[in-house]
Amino acid sequence: MFRQATVAAGRVLAHGGGVPNITLRQPAIMNTVTRMSVSRPYTTNKPNNSKKEATKTESILTDDILARAGFEETADELRKKEPTEENEQDQSGESGEEQGSKKRRRRQTSKDIKREKAANWFYLSTLVGLVGGVGYMSRDWTSEEEQTALDGKDIDNGYTPQLMWSRLQKRWNGLFSFFSEPAFENLLPPPAPEAYRRPYTLVLTLDDLLIHSEWDTKNGWRTAKRPGVDYFLGYLSQYYEIVIFATNYQMYSEKIVQKLDPYRGFISYQLYREACRYKDGKLIKDLSLLNRDLAKTIIIDVADESVSSQPENAVVLKPWDGKSDDTLVRLIPCLEYMAASNQADVRQFLSNFNDKSNIVPEFEAKEQKMREKWRQDNQNVLSKAGKPNAGAFLAKLMGLHMPNTEPKMPLDVIRETGQKNYEHFISYLKETAPINEEHERLMKEKFGEVKLADYLTGNTPTQEEIIEFQKQLQEQEMQRQKEKQEKLREQMKQQQQQK
Repeated sequence: MFRQATVAAGRVLAHGGGVPNITLRQPAIMNTVTRMSVSRPYTTNKPNNSKKEATKTESILTDDILARAGFEETADELRKKEPTEENEQDQSGESGEEQGSKKRRRRQTSKDIKREKAANWFYLSTLVGLVGGVGYMSRDWTSEEEQTALDGKDIDNGYTPQLMWSRLQKRWNGLFSFFSEPAFENLLPPPAPEAYRRPYTLVLTLDDLLIHSEWDTKNGWRTAKRPGVDYFLGYLSQYYEIVIFATNYQMYSEKIVQKLDPYRGFISYQLYREACRYKDGKLIKDLSLLNRDLAKTIIIDVADESVSSQPENAVVLKPWDGKSDDTLVRLIPCLEYMAASNQADVRQFLSNFNDKSNIVPEFEAKEQKMREKWRQDNQNVLSKAGKPNAGAFLAKLMGLHMPNTEPKMPLDVIRETGQKNYEHFISYLKETAPINEEHERLMKEKFGEVKLADYLTGNTPTQEEIIEFQKQLQEQEMQRQKEKQEKLREQMKQQQQQK
């Protein structure tokens, strides 16, 4: 290894006690410089402030040697990069740690140049693509179908900044409609034939209307049923096709809905958050996707934003806070009257109320006026109630019972009939509960539990297969009933013979 030593001696101090500083340098080999400084750590003499004499060193690396070694830089360029004594003297105020932390810029190779060019072309092509995409998505509407599908009827064609920005927003949001739209266009199957279906559809939210959930550090999550919810669902199920439309996910709410309807006789269908439409950060329940006539559909909710698509079909009540109340029971007469009066359009009926959030007290006031008017119109009949008359006397002679009491208002007759039907329906569900449980068990054994993966892969039983299997179960049940009746007849015959 070639070495070149340069010794720079300082001026000797007056007393001669100082030791000169000796600096050893190694020439710049492969663009690096190593310095070694030796100085006396302790001295009593003052340092000399005069400038040191700098001596320049010449590198032994010639252009020919560097070219053979594969370096592109010449010896002159390397010498320019080498630090000089003057630069060291100018930077004498800096600490040694700061000087050691400074690194020389890495030289740029041919590969680095290629990478930089490729990156520049990528940035340029990305910019051109973005500009072209923005221009394409902000173009005029191609058809009325596109304008209607993207809900852009209020946005006209034109190339003003505002119109272009509006069309760009609509088309951009349309790209992500898969995540904001319900999974199916028709959330419910087609309705049953008119002779076998209920005339109206009642859509109910779950949280803060039928139930209320709370969480605390002591008990965790607790869910309470609203007072009268069982009677509310059971009584109105004879007039309405009840659909539960919850804003929570199915995995959280399905078990709760099953407990609200243990006999599977009140609630016709269940819909959850997956069936909601997500728009502007809000969950919307679009009744137009239920595959039902909107003139016969009513929804009861606790949030205005959930029913913003069809507010004329909605009754928005105050959220239930978990305290005891009788709102659901008091709401039954209003819904029963609407169904019994055979309203052609529920929207027109609901428009008669000034404040639908207080529909219960408003209907009670209207019902009181109807009663007063009915009593005025039937005052003659009511005045004869309880008094003896010829018809009652003749019926008594013939052994017939003809009560001479005050006649009832037709609305009261409807309620009495509805109450009797409810009681018979509950008793029927309790009697057939074991049979229904057995049928469900057989259905699970036959077809198994249907999971989401089965829907995605199409590995689900068809409707014809399910109907055929249900017919078989019904035939088996009818055969059992016939056998029971025959056994009862034989027992009755044996009892008569014994007598």
